[in-house]
Amino acid sequence: MKKALFVLTLFSSIGFFNPMQIFSPQLTKLMFYLCICMCALLAVTDGRSLRGIDYPRKSYWLFMLMIAVSTVSATAFHPQSYSVTLMSTLPYFLGYFFFWIMLKLALPERFILKWMFIGCLLAVPVYFINLFSFPNVIFGEEFNLDTSRGMLRVPVFFLEIMAFFLFYGINQLLLGRGRKNLWIMICGVCTLMIFMSVVRQVILYSMVLCILFLLKRSSWTKKLMVVAAGIVVVYVLPMIPAYNTMLELSGDQLEENEEKENVRIGAWRYYTFENQTNGLTPIIGNGSPSFGNSVWGNVFDDAIEDNGYLYADVAWAGIIYLFGWTGFAALLILILKAVFKRKTPEREYLTYWFVFIFLCGIGSGVFIYYNSIISIMIGLYLVFGTNEKNSDNNPQLQQPV
Repeated sequence: MKKALFVLTLFSSIGFFNPMQIFSPQLTKLMFYLCICMCALLAVTDGRSLRGIDYPRKSYWLFMLMIAVSTVSATAFHPQSYSVTLMSTLPYFLGYFFFWIMLKLALPERFILKWMFIGCLLAVPVYFINLFSFPNVIFGEEFNLDTSRGMLRVPVFFLEIMAFFLFYGINQLLLGRGRKNLWIMICGVCTLMIFMSVVRQVILYSMVLCILFLLKRSSWTKKLMVVAAGIVVVYVLPMIPAYNTMLELSGDQLEENEEKENVRIGAWRYYTFENQTNGLTPIIGNGSPSFGNSVWGNVFDDAIEDNGYLYADVAWAGIIYLFGWTGFAALLILILKAVFKRKTPEREYLTYWFVFIFLCGIGSGVFIYYNSIISIMIGLYLVFGTNEKNSDNNPQLQQPV
């Protein structure tokens, strides 16, 4: 039962790919809420005891407390009812609560990796179907025509998990595990999907971290091969139109930044300092505005249209605005502990993935969108909640395919 609920929760976080938009946004959220709540009920009634499980209790529960406190802040300091605030906060609370649920359910690592991998496999044909069927969108929500980066920008489902398996595949190659060609193919497909997303920071961070990972664990021969491959890539990339367009776009934005402030820098300033209600909200947060359902949400929406500052574009700053510097510090500690926790060689890929997640939080919505939050909570469970000794004794636990 708990395995089935995990799978349902994972896929409900992306609306089961929402074929032909058969699910409304409200129904998509409702399905996600139901799956999480059923998982929580099972965790409470049939979950393991967490005594002896070494996870960052203080920072995690402090962050959950700040989510709860922010609901009071939203109602006390903004024209928004408490019931409306609860509904707008629910995706955050349930999303981050999934870490505790995973700890209680104690699912096998191999099972988790298998279904994460299946999700990525399904996301590849879904992407290309949407790419070739546009302007008809077959899977997911409707999206606008955007060719500013040299090709049609089509959303990639499970993008952060694509990066996860890129680091995972490199880890398997460095460990010298069997089926080397399969791991190379998996790394290649994940790299392709990362590039097809045309999200510049995801491409940059994942590629830089991959190179560092390869150089750290490789022999001098392999290091020279990586350097040689890098030189080849430097010569090949300028031949790709999409790369040149993204490079030109970045150059144009740098020139614009000399005349006016970059929108993400402005968003950081706006959500951390300028758009604070009083001296208390920077500490405990403002809470979550409900767009279209409250006076505050409508005013907030109008302000976004005027200045273009989205807190989903700057996740760390968004966390500060929503849950205060206290919530930010708690979540930061949680992520950094995942990065610096001593791991076996089989799990070193998790270190690089969490560095990737940390960096993406600077200029994307990785800590804001509940589908990404679910992926991060699963990653935290793999770091803190699984039995490393069993994995060391049985390397097959590390094999999703």
